[in-house]
Amino acid sequence: MLTSTLSRLAAFAAGLALLGGGAAAVGAATDATPPFQDCLKIAAAEAGFGAGDMADEGMGGEEPMVEAVPGADGLRSELAGLRLAPRPAAFATGRSTTWRFQVLDCDGEPIRDFEPEQGKLLHLIVVRSDFTGYQHLHPTLGADGTFSVDVATPRAGHYRAIADFVVDGRKYVVGTTLTAPGRATDAPLPEPALDASAGGFDVELQRPAVLEAGHEAQLTFRITRSGRPVTDLEPYLGAYGHLVALHAPDLAYSHVHPDGEDRASGAISFDVELEEPGTYRLFLQFQIRGRVHTVAFTQTVS
Repeated sequence: MLTSTLSRLAAFAAGLALLGGGAAAVGAATDATPPFQDCLKIAAAEAGFGAGDMADEGMGGEEPMVEAVPGADGLRSELAGLRLAPRPAAFATGRSTTWRFQVLDCDGEPIRDFEPEQGKLLHLIVVRSDFTGYQHLHPTLGADGTFSVDVATPRAGHYRAIADFVVDGRKYVVGTTLTAPGRATDAPLPEPALDASAGGFDVELQRPAVLEAGHEAQLTFRITRSGRPVTDLEPYLGAYGHLVALHAPDLAYSHVHPDGEDRASGAISFDVELEEPGTYRLFLQFQIRGRVHTVAFTQTVS
């Protein structure tokens, strides 16, 4: 009788031990690993994200600007836990080449969950080292997290590819250099001017007398045709104008949203804050009758 009781107690104790061990094993197996967003959130916080002003509310019905992670200027391929990973591609001078790349997370896995901004998952700016050959492209995202896009390299030389996108409520801008083989000669940067033309349209830049680094300023572009204001501007990427500023000579990137427009006078206004002194090349894009036009201005910031 005693032996039987002791046997039952031993079996019960063994069962408890197995149950405890099994629970521990299950606990270890199901211990939640933070998703990549959490890892990126930590990396962004360490980079200083959230320390300044939050996203602007937007004006004139345009979507608000998303706050950028510090260092989002396209000068580096890695930023706050993310990495731009290009696939090898042989670019040829004088034609277009399909270029593929991924954006990798903290664990080296391709990110597939991008948040649309201005109607696109990713904006890709490509420009030659001398600020010629400007392209604003929107790559296609594949199921495996690979972007693909046709990039034109009309002249030999180095081209900067700058990817602008939003992940988990944060804007990232990373970049890499593409090379078209051959003898490369840079064209001189045009002198600062307040007028530019493209596709039969004339654009006048109205700005403060002095642009100071680190200080916000309003830039207004007035678009005319044959001396008359263009009144048929159409939305392009969710707004009536799109402006990119690139610093010379490093091609540091600043992406600016418009803060309003006066369609009766063909005017689009932007609030810009260019952080570094020196020379900038401003690329303005606007759409009329389904066609996008691009004009460029050289400006100096004191």
